[in-house]
Amino acid sequence: MENYSRQHKFEIGTKCSVGNCENIAEFEVVLYDFYDFDDEPETFYEQDYTCPFLCKKHLDINENNAEGERKPRGIVYYPYTNKHNAQGYSKYNPIKEVYPQLFSSEEIENNQQLQIQLNEINEELISYLSKHPEYIRQLHHRKFEELIAEIIRSKGFDVTLTLKTRDGGKDIIALYKSPFGHQMFIVECKKYNEENKVGVELVRGLYGVKIAERATKGILVTSSTFTKDARDFVKPLEFELALKDYRDIIQWCKDYKISKYQKTIK
Repeated sequence: MENYSRQHKFEIGTKCSVGNCENIAEFEVVLYDFYDFDDEPETFYEQDYTCPFLCKKHLDINENNAEGERKPRGIVYYPYTNKHNAQGYSKYNPIKEVYPQLFSSEEIENNQQLQIQLNEINEELISYLSKHPEYIRQLHHRKFEELIAEIIRSKGFDVTLTLKTRDGGKDIIALYKSPFGHQMFIVECKKYNEENKVGVELVRGLYGVKIAERATKGILVTSSTFTKDARDFVKPLEFELALKDYRDIIQWCKDYKISKYQKTIK
């Protein structure tokens, strides 16, 4: 959510808003609340003017020492933020100038150098997304694919990000080598908004690619959810197709561990 009320603008060199902290600000603080009215739900979302910016150190202290319940019209008490004790709770937006990898441009899509090492970026990224999953849907679509590739890599697969083509079908090829033989998984990623569910047509398309490529299994991963028709199509094909949605991605981020054996992304 980019358009919300701000009283303080971030500029290069802006420091953390906590006392005499000399650290450069890394996150913008916003106050969030949700009013679940029957006729028309409302969302309150604006910059916290009492503490507009935090560094990572003070963000962690702020969250670890928060008291209260994060619920509509609740109040959470923090060491640094929401000093006027308004209803709602604090959220933290990574600042674009500090975390440019979260706001990748179209140049990434056209980059032919696809031997991408994601360990340092995604260790930090995935840790953040595990606590603030709402930002999964705000990633650039290529960065979303890289996120899924890194999670799969961490589970012991050799992962290749494919070049982007208009026909789609597979974004990631994941190979798993075991004493019992090699397996190939093809993964298609769809970074959609919550209301845009993945339909059965895309699932059928992935199944066709899976057969043509003679892959072990096809996996469709989305930041949204799937329609009933899509899920019904997969039911008799549980050993050939899998559907993973927003909730699965959140759990993957929470479970993420950097692989002891550093598999590469090609």
